[in-house]
Amino acid sequence: MADFCLIGKRLNYSFSKIVHNKLGYDYDLVEVAEGELEGFVKSRRYKAYNVTIPYKSAIMEYLSEISEEAKALGVVNLVIDEGEAGLHGYNMDIRGMEFALEKSGADINGKKVLILGTGNTSATAEYLAKENGAKEIVKISRSGENNYENLSSHADAGFIINTTPVGTFPGNEDCLLDLSLFPSLIGVQEVIYNPIKSRLVLQAEARGLKVATGLDMLVGQAAYTAEKFTGELLSFERIDALSKEIQREQSNIVLVGMPSCGKSTIGRALAKLVGLPFFDTDGEIEREKGVTIPEIFAREGEGTFRAYESAVIADLSKTHGAVIATGGGAVKSERNRLNLKQNGIVVYLKRDLASLVSDGRPLSQGGKIEALYKERAPLYEGIADFVVQNDGTLEEAVSEIRRKVGV
Repeated sequence: MADFCLIGKRLNYSFSKIVHNKLGYDYDLVEVAEGELEGFVKSRRYKAYNVTIPYKSAIMEYLSEISEEAKALGVVNLVIDEGEAGLHGYNMDIRGMEFALEKSGADINGKKVLILGTGNTSATAEYLAKENGAKEIVKISRSGENNYENLSSHADAGFIINTTPVGTFPGNEDCLLDLSLFPSLIGVQEVIYNPIKSRLVLQAEARGLKVATGLDMLVGQAAYTAEKFTGELLSFERIDALSKEIQREQSNIVLVGMPSCGKSTIGRALAKLVGLPFFDTDGEIEREKGVTIPEIFAREGEGTFRAYESAVIADLSKTHGAVIATGGGAVKSERNRLNLKQNGIVVYLKRDLASLVSDGRPLSQGGKIEALYKERAPLYEGIADFVVQNDGTLEEAVSEIRRKVGV
C-alpha cells in the first residue's frame, strides 16, 4: 500500500498520482468528504500527504507544527507525520508557482499584477508577486470592490495570475475574462492543469504572451514535495523534462486535414501501434445518431451536422492520451479549434489534391475540393503543431507522426 497520497473533496481531475508515481513511489488519491477531514487526519494512515481544495486552511488546526512560510500564507498543502512529534505542515505550492514562473521567462518586476480569486491559492500568488517585485497587486473577485464588471479600470495590468478553479475539467470551456482588455499584458500564470491548456492559456498563447502553466506548477511542487519524502531534490532541468514528458503522454494526437487525406486510416494505425485509444469524430456521430453522415446532411442539413460535430469534439477533447481523427470541416468552428487544442497535439495531414476523393463526402461533391482547400488550408495551418505530408505509404506517414510528436 502507498505511504503517500493527495486528499481533497473531488479528485477526478487530478494528475498528481501520475506525477508522483514518476518520481519513484506509490501514491494514492483519497477523496475526503466534508465532515470527514478530522477522521482522516486522526487515522494517521499515511506517512505524508498533499492537501488540495477545500482543506488547505482547514487542515492547519490538526497540525502540531507549521512552517513559517505556510503560516505567512495561511495555507498548508503538505503534511508529514513525524511520529511522536506530531503532524508538520508545509506549503509547496509556492515552490511550484516559482518554478512555473521561472520557466515561463516572464519578468513581473515593476508590473501591475492581477490575481483572479481570493481563496487559498490567491495568498500564494500574492506572496509570489511580492517576492518578484510586483509594483501593484490587485485581487479580483466576483463581488468585491475589484470585480469582473470593472476590469476596464485595470487595463494597465502587466501580468495575470488565475487562482480560481474556473476552466477546470469538466468545465473546460469556462473562462473568467477576455485578455484583449489588457493591452500592456506580458503574460499569465495558470494553476489549472486539466485541461492542459485552459481557455486563459489558449488566449495568452494566441497573443504570444509568456505563460506559466498549471502543469509546470503541479510538477514543480510535486518535485519539491518529493524532496521531503525521499531526501532527493531534482534539478530544474529534470523537473522541466518531467513536465514535458507528462504533457506529451497526457496529450491527445489530433489529426486534421482535407476529406480523404487519410486521417482515419492513419489515426487507427498509429493508435494500434503505440497502444492508444482511437476515436473518429464522424464515426462517433454516426454511432450516436444511428445514421450515416451523408444521411444527416440530406435529412437535417449541414448546420445540424456541425452542431452534432461540435458536441462530439467537446466531449472527446476532454480525454487524455488518445488519437482523434476529425472531419475535414471541423476546424471551421473556433469552438472546435479551442477544444482540440486544449489537450491536443495537432497534426495537419496534407495530401496532393489530385489524390483526394469525393465519394461519400457531401461537401466535396461536384468538383468542390479545390474551393474547400482554399477555404480550409489556412485554418489547418493555423491550428497545427506539426505538418505531415501523406503522399507516400501508410507506414511512412505513421512513422513521421511518431517522430514529430515523440511517441
